[in-house]
Amino acid sequence: MLSKKHLLAAAIGLSLSFSTQASELETLINMLHENGMVTDEQYGRLMDELAENKKTNEQQQAELDEKLAEATKPSDVEISTNGGLTLKTRDGQFSTKVGGRVQVDAATYGGSPDMGDGTDIRRARLYLSGTLYRDWGYKLEYEFDNDSITDAFISYNGFENYQIMVGNFKDPFSLDYMISANNTMFMERALPTAFNAGRHIGVMGARNSQYWTLAAGVFGDTVSNTGGDEDEGWGWSTRGTLSPINEPGKLLHFGLGLNYRDLQPKNESLRFSQAAESGVSGVRIVDTSPNEIAQLTDVDTMLKTGLELATVMGPFTAQAEYIRVSVDRDNISDADFDGWYVQSSYFLTGESRPYKNGVFGGIKPNRRLGDGGIGAWEVAMRYSSLDLNDGAINGGEADSMTLGLNWYPVPMLRFSANYVHVLDIDGGLYDGDEPNVFQVRSQWAF
Repeated sequence: MLSKKHLLAAAIGLSLSFSTQASELETLINMLHENGMVTDEQYGRLMDELAENKKTNEQQQAELDEKLAEATKPSDVEISTNGGLTLKTRDGQFSTKVGGRVQVDAATYGGSPDMGDGTDIRRARLYLSGTLYRDWGYKLEYEFDNDSITDAFISYNGFENYQIMVGNFKDPFSLDYMISANNTMFMERALPTAFNAGRHIGVMGARNSQYWTLAAGVFGDTVSNTGGDEDEGWGWSTRGTLSPINEPGKLLHFGLGLNYRDLQPKNESLRFSQAAESGVSGVRIVDTSPNEIAQLTDVDTMLKTGLELATVMGPFTAQAEYIRVSVDRDNISDADFDGWYVQSSYFLTGESRPYKNGVFGGIKPNRRLGDGGIGAWEVAMRYSSLDLNDGAINGGEADSMTLGLNWYPVPMLRFSANYVHVLDIDGGLYDGDEPNVFQVRSQWAF
């Protein structure tokens, strides 16, 4: 089959050939007639035949031009495999992207309590997202590891810098939790992630700009909850950020978040717990309800408050948060818990952590492995603390130090190694224990 380039060359060649031959033949007939070598009758007949041939050639040229135009017409759909499979119409009205992630972990544990070494598929997700009629967006993401829906929502983006979302998605709260698990500094988020707001079905409005963001929504319960003959719980959540300095390689970020939940049915029990920043073993080193015996009972409502601070200076990033949870209980004393962390990282190869709409994004190496570079190399350190002790609630308090190393050979691949040392556990089921963890991860996110 001829290529578009060959068709174009052929069309030009034939056009020039037809024009040149007809012109030369007409000149020759005129010369012969003028020299008396062709009679008037012969001249007329020859000119008629020449005109007929020219007409036939013009028709053939028109047909060839039509075929050429059809062959060289650009496709209405653009296909891209850069960072996932994306199909997009040239007018921007419609798009579809298929993406996902696979995170494979291995961990070995030391100290006490006893935690079994092992491996785990930490996350295995596949999603479909895209655009409808330019202004409408959608996303459906499924988690194969625990057979559940993570994201399932429709968004309207027709207003400049504004977005409206309806469906199942993250409540806007906490910088660490809002960052995709693909892009966090460490394999697992800090200890205060025990207070993350989670995903709920609801409606949310958001305003995003270069220097500030604001999101607020009203939410029902989780997709897995079945209320039966009782009303489901509900809540609201809001998060605002301010970044007076925000340019590539330079950032100053402040954030404030509030998350409120009204638990239903009344006299509901509530549980906060956390592992040692590792997901392979799953042993919860601090837990308000050890051995599945609910201690935090008769809960009516709870309010979470979060403060955020972050900065980027070239290859250096620092991030910190403080989260406090106030639990209101019926006919029993209320309970308050809190946690905080400080973490930082430095890119040995000069990259800078990207930031957009109040969260950090993924890393793209300055020089990819295989293109004359060694990828991006990042070292990181974190200190985090979580306190689940308050009055009769003896969930335990833990402090942890984590060291991390990340390698990004190409944009879609990441390999990580973390060493976690829990400095002390005060109270709870593992009072006085000091476990430590060494774990590694391979990640493919597209």
